[in-house]
Amino acid sequence: MTLFISDLDGTLLNNHAALSEYAAASLRKMLGEGLCFTIATARTNDSASRILSVLPPLPLPMVLMNGAVILSAAEQRIVKKERIPPDTVRALLERVRAHNQQGFLYSLPEREIRVYHEPLTRPSLRTFYDYRARVYGKRFLETQNMAEHAAEDIVYFTTQDQIDNLVKLHAELKAIPGLDCVLYPDTYMENTCYLECFSVLASKKNALRWLRESYGFRRIVGFGDNLNDLTMLQACDEGYAVANAREEIKAVATGIIGSNQEEGVIKFLEKAWYEDGYRKERVK
Repeated sequence: MTLFISDLDGTLLNNHAALSEYAAASLRKMLGEGLCFTIATARTNDSASRILSVLPPLPLPMVLMNGAVILSAAEQRIVKKERIPPDTVRALLERVRAHNQQGFLYSLPEREIRVYHEPLTRPSLRTFYDYRARVYGKRFLETQNMAEHAAEDIVYFTTQDQIDNLVKLHAELKAIPGLDCVLYPDTYMENTCYLECFSVLASKKNALRWLRESYGFRRIVGFGDNLNDLTMLQACDEGYAVANAREEIKAVATGIIGSNQEEGVIKFLEKAWYEDGYRKERVK
């Protein structure tokens, strides 16, 4: 049995951060016929589920927050999460403060995400806040000191800035035992990068390993575009870069398909499903 798994932004979604009508209709049809498909994204369930609301619930768990959380879409149930230990959270926040940076700390005690932040002074972070609160209904909680929440079920930290302001911080955070992080360009804003941190046990690569072992997939075919997809594509049996992908992603990819604006992932899936025998594999 083969699993197809795709990143969202810059890969499956168009440049408006949405599924086109064509993509949604095609996916609905293939999912109804038994396609084993899910997503692996840096997004939380708040935004991913709203974007994918034009589809039936995905039959397989979604990989969220770069692998920190794996969630059953059908049941809206967390099946796996990787918590960052409190001492590691405190060390992370100390380094962030030392670099005069700000960001958002994600707690996931049950299904509802709590996003903590200290008073925001940077316009880019205020834009991040305003858009996600307005469009996705994300719940933000202001606090004077995020470290006070380190003992909660912290799974994620994110910030964004120009890359020159984050490179050194990224290197220092990666050196903290038990912590992993990724620095990659924002798909929608020029000259802006995301810096995202999570448990060393959490990654898209580790999430793929869990899906393979839990469901017995013989083969995994993945799609991505950005640096946080790098290890995921390397962990796939076949990993494809969309034409608009970063050069680093293209360098490790099995092949290059059409861009996100050209429905590259959807057209690949249609060919695999209807012409290359994957549909017959599912109905045996």
